[in-house]
Amino acid sequence: MRNNRKNARRGLAAVETALILPIMFMLVMAVIEGGNAVYAWVTVQKAAQLGSRYAATGRGADEGTRLADIIAATQAGLTTLDSANVKITVRSWPDLAANGDGIDNDPGAPCQLAEVAVVYDYKPFTPLVSPLLPETIPLKGFDRKVNEPWKPCE
Repeated sequence: MRNNRKNARRGLAAVETALILPIMFMLVMAVIEGGNAVYAWVTVQKAAQLGSRYAATGRGADEGTRLADIIAATQAGLTTLDSANVKITVRSWPDLAANGDGIDNDPGAPCQLAEVAVVYDYKPFTPLVSPLLPETIPLKGFDRKVNEPWKPCE
């Protein structure tokens, strides 16, 4: 009789393990996926900050390469992400209130407000979790800075 109880306990432990193990595995995968998504979002946000800091300096205005330089500075912060899934936009406003949509593909003049926005289409990759999520998740980051007066403000 005593031997049957030991076997029953062993069998019960095996059943409990079989029930809990997939749930634990799924939780671990969800933590990995969440950590990777947060890393990607922080990278996107930091790249937008790098681009807006570069935009505020006015470098490249005399050479006519300012917009391309701002995009390159932003892309430098995105080296760990898939560049095919990244969209960078630069726009400006003539006043600091930022009323309206702004002027696309224009980093602005001295003392104007410039914005660099980055959108990254994050694709979940972990097994068991990715089927529960959308195919792509847009991660957005942006930063606005007032351009320095590299020339007299108007």
